[in-house]
Amino acid sequence: MNTLKTLFRIFALMLLPLAASATGLKEDMIAFDRAYIPALSITNRVPQSADTQRAMELMNAQWAIFRQKYMESQGGDRQWPSDMAKINGFIIAANRVVGTGKDFVKAHEELEGVRLTFLEMRERARMPYYLDDLTRFHDPMEEMYIAAQGKSGDQLTDADVTLIKAAFPKAEKLWAVALKSQVDPAFMLTSGQKEQQAKLMATETQLLATLKQALAANDRASIAKTAQAIRQPFAQLYVSFGDFSAFAKK
Repeated sequence: MNTLKTLFRIFALMLLPLAASATGLKEDMIAFDRAYIPALSITNRVPQSADTQRAMELMNAQWAIFRQKYMESQGGDRQWPSDMAKINGFIIAANRVVGTGKDFVKAHEELEGVRLTFLEMRERARMPYYLDDLTRFHDPMEEMYIAAQGKSGDQLTDADVTLIKAAFPKAEKLWAVALKSQVDPAFMLTSGQKEQQAKLMATETQLLATLKQALAANDRASIAKTAQAIRQPFAQLYVSFGDFSAFAKK
């Protein structure tokens, strides 16, 4: 029995470096995201922002640190190096676009691939990560938004309504997951930021409830209005996890 206890203690001690490594990896991912989110957001501004170059520089610096530290496989994930190379390719492409001084939205589209690739890497590692819950919600939410974009109730087609109805259950389920998820302290949120995020989440929750009622009643005017409204609070919530301290405003 004593031998078994001793072996168990040795095994537990062997796992400690792995746990510490995983924790350090997650914190470094958060540090990157805090620099990545401003670049993702600012490259999507119309008209183009003078802050774009600075945002890219800050993201590039954080990416260089992360890439140097974690280029090799993590946790036995054989796909890790190729995904790191893929992320690097997205960032290089985005920098190339910004370097031309025009059409920065194309840089934003390249940067979108970064968060999606990281999500896949963390899913393989079974690593809980708050922003991934928001990213998963984003896709069905965006489907509903695009179906209604720029349309009144009278302009919504049967196909539009069918698409929104099909996407809604997934969006509702994924939003419920996001509401229950815990934000890692490494995001270093202030009390003011936490309060603002709570308000944005409450707004998004209410909009989804309103959209659900509108779909049940086939109220096309309300469907069109609400489906177009769900994107803004979500976008503001996601962006709030970035570090914009180097810029005058978001």
